[in-house]
Amino acid sequence: MPYHEKHSRSIAKAISYRFVSICVDITIVYAFTHKIEMTLSIVILSNFLSTFIYYFHERIWNRFHFGRRVIIEKDIG
Repeated sequence: MPYHEKHSRSIAKAISYRFVSICVDITIVYAFTHKIEMTLSIVILSNFLSTFIYYFHERIWNRFHFGRRVIIEKDIG
């Protein structure tokens, strides 16, 4: 039974990943700059762009069957 991921799933995954990434980015950039304004500017721009890049990356991967398998009813239960 093949499946297809919806766009909303890809968007939710992108947002949750970016949240974690933003926390890590803030920590790293602030450690180097020690300036909160510069840190926030860099992190906001970087993560805004990365969210869109990740979304399109996810949609491209959705076209490939690498690492997927069909689940049959006897595997579920």
